Order: sequence, then structure tokens, then C-alpha cells
Amino acid sequence: MIYIKFFGDWKVYKDGNEFNSFKSKKALKLLFYLLLSSRSKVSIEELIRTFWSGYSSEYARKNLNTQLYYIRRDLGIPYKYLRNERDFVFIDHSYFQSDYSDFIKAIENADTRKASEVYSGILLDGLEDDWIRKHRIKCQKLYEELLKMSSESRTEGYKGVSELIAKAKVLIEHQKITREKYFIPVELPKMECCKEIRVRKGDIIFDLSDKLLIILERGVKSFDDTVRGFAKRLGIDLSEINILTEEDVLNILSSFNSKTA
Repeated sequence: MIYIKFFGDWKVYKDGNEFNSFKSKKALKLLFYLLLSSRSKVSIEELIRTFWSGYSSEYARKNLNTQLYYIRRDLGIPYKYLRNERDFVFIDHSYFQSDYSDFIKAIENADTRKASEVYSGILLDGLEDDWIRKHRIKCQKLYEELLKMSSESRTEGYKGVSELIAKAKVLIEHQKITREKYFIPVELPKMECCKEIRVRKGDIIFDLSDKLLIILERGVKSFDDTVRGFAKRLGIDLSEINILTEEDVLNILSSFNSKTA
């Protein structure tokens, strides 16, 4: 089993022992990138754009294959847990553990104690790649927001709202730094059809009095098919649905949170 401590004095552990014998620093960073993405597959195009910008596609793909081989060899990772097929690199997160995944779970559950315990310093301290700084800023924002919501919480009833807001912010903050949009935030006015609105598992809904904010999980469908399917389920026209940006959602959630406190 591989365990990675991302916060503060970052370390990599293999079977409980600290591991430092890496063939390539780029391979290590590539592993960090895949794990911080929280996705089971990441496009090769995205990885090339991040790690081999300016190089030919042929060179970049060969180098990517080499770095993945170094990761598997150095850490003894079976191929089935980290592999590249066609246009994607697949990673099975069940084989890896980290304080980052513990931190995200704590944020989603609005568990201030656990988040504070895990957040022992800045993410990957000493590494200054642009993508690392984006993840670092995201974690700082999520932690600060959790502390704010914790201090504003007054009742057990509000705790449930706080947890839902925290979960939504995790999803949206994370989506801001990725190109693949797995969640689609939409806003629509309250209508008769909305009284019995049913959202799918994975969707999140907030009642904003005069409007509804719904974060749709895209799943395997395309962006357009997800929105069209949602409109069809409600029996409304697509023109009634307002697609929001990530910044729109974060601003709405912050305002909603202050009103419910």
C-alpha cells in the first residue's frame, strides 16, 4: 500500500516505510498530479499540456510512458492500478491513501476537528509548479471556509446545511482547476413543476427562496445531454435554465451561508 503525506513536510510511504529512492522527480510529480486530480482517469492530452508543453506529441507520449513505468517500478505498483490505454491514464485510488483524501472527506463532512488535524501545513511545501499552487490555494480556501462555517453554526439543524454547502464548495473549488467539467451548476426560477422536483443521486439542490440552485452530476453523459435530460425531467424549456460559472456558484453559496447562519 502507498501512503502520501501531502501537507507540510511531504513524504511518500511504501508499506509503512518512508520511501526516497525515486528514479525521476518528474515521475513523482506525475503521481502527485494524478492523485490530486481525484479522478480515475486523466486524459493524456491534459498530462502532456501540464508536463511536456512545447514538446512534440511523439516525444511527450514516450516520456509519459517512461515516467509511468518508473512510478510502477519504484513503488512496486501493479500495472492494473496505474496504466495508460489509448488517450487516458487510469489510476485506481483504492490502492493509494493520503492525508489529502482524508482532508477532502473532512471538508465534505464539515468535520473541523479532522480537517485541522490533517491540515498540518501547506500542500507540497517547497514545490512551486503552477498546478501545485492552484491545488494549494484551493485547500487553503476550503479550510478557511470550513472554519468560518464552523464558527457561524448555531444549531444542529444548521449543521446539515453547513455540510451540504461544504460539500458543494469542495466540488466547485476542485472543478475550477480542472478542464473536465463533471458537475454542471444551474439556476432556475421556482415554478409549479419544481414543487416535486426529483434530483438524481449525486446532484445537489439548494432552495434560494425565489430560485433553485442545482449542481448536476454529469456522469458519463455530455454537458448538453445532461442539461437537456434535466429539462426533460422537469418538463421545462431549456431557456428557463441558467447555466452558472464556478465563481457564480461560490458567490451564491457564500451569500446563502451567511443568510442561514
